[in-house]
Amino acid sequence: MNLLELPREIRDHIYSTLLAPNANRYTADDGSTVYNYSHKNLLSVNRQVYHEARRIFLELNTFVKITTPFPESKHQVAEDGVPIVAADLSAAKFTQHRLSVLIAFPLTGMRTREDTFVIHIDDLHKFCDSWFYSAADYPELNENLTLKLTLRDPLSATPLDDTPAEKNVLKSLQERLLYPFGRVKNLMRVNVTGIPEPQESVVAEMKRLMAIPLGSPVQRLRDATAHKDAGNTALMANQPLEALEHYRKAWESLFIIVKGRTRRVYGERYFEHVLTEPPFENQHGSMVRTVLRIRLVANTLLAYLKLEDWDTVIHVGMRTISIMRRGEENLEPEEEAFGQQWLAGPEMGKIYYRVAMAYKELDDKYEARRLLKVAVLYLPRDPRVHELQRECALRIL
Repeated sequence: MNLLELPREIRDHIYSTLLAPNANRYTADDGSTVYNYSHKNLLSVNRQVYHEARRIFLELNTFVKITTPFPESKHQVAEDGVPIVAADLSAAKFTQHRLSVLIAFPLTGMRTREDTFVIHIDDLHKFCDSWFYSAADYPELNENLTLKLTLRDPLSATPLDDTPAEKNVLKSLQERLLYPFGRVKNLMRVNVTGIPEPQESVVAEMKRLMAIPLGSPVQRLRDATAHKDAGNTALMANQPLEALEHYRKAWESLFIIVKGRTRRVYGERYFEHVLTEPPFENQHGSMVRTVLRIRLVANTLLAYLKLEDWDTVIHVGMRTISIMRRGEENLEPEEEAFGQQWLAGPEMGKIYYRVAMAYKELDDKYEARRLLKVAVLYLPRDPRVHELQRECALRIL
């Protein structure tokens, strides 16, 4: 029995099984995702199978086609964790999308090579997050950009498929397609159009979300401090997982994305101002942010120590310590602790001390001793540091 001899319901079930997003989406050990629609060959069996399977394929998979004025934008968003379904010439020829996204520089007079790529709707929020955080790196960028969103229906009736063509995009689908753009702020102009016509209530809500301010540097530093303090309270109550969630929100307020052991830092330029509002008057925003980052690292290490996740303590802590070592591995302790007198000195000492604790738990007392030589310079009066030094001391029989 060949495929077309099966009842239509069974054929549809086969199409659905082979063409569903989860059947064609693969996540690597590092968390990156790729799409491989290998079963699209099914569409080339014959005309009838093509029209039947294509409808199922497009009902299960909603695509967004994005065109930007930045030639390397697909690489940037891919680095930010957005899987690319199609790019370059394949994307330019792609016609199966439900939303067209056109980002343009209308007033600069610059002629640049456009970059076009296609993503899955499941990853649209990641693309908008990538744009959100990139705009924090370039605060004036969005003011010079326009955004045109065009809804479209890639499905059509054919003589071989008597299912009626879709006359409009369901409101729930329009919400999934448009609401993620609420993360994008301060654009010069936004236009939403298409056939079918976008629903006014959905467009209005998207624009309401867009109008929510990004938050001034002072406000974002206040928010980060509040989340940090909430995390500290949870940590004192022996709730390390709750504390880590508060710390994650604190990082986000600083335009830093932390997922497990990975970290992406944005928004350096956003905080490059002398602050004029309490509680940070007359302080430089970048310095306040740096101090908060160090305190968050120190507190994060304590949370992972409570969870007895020694490897993550070492991974997260050594990332900061490597910055302090400035790429040099054989610094003397006094050179490594060059900043012990500054505002975040005690927190740096806690980072060295807590990473040393993790090394001791893994029975690597050599690395623990090395770190403790620096920790004691930051925290010369902390009895816990001296006690750990004694426990890790090299003993010659």
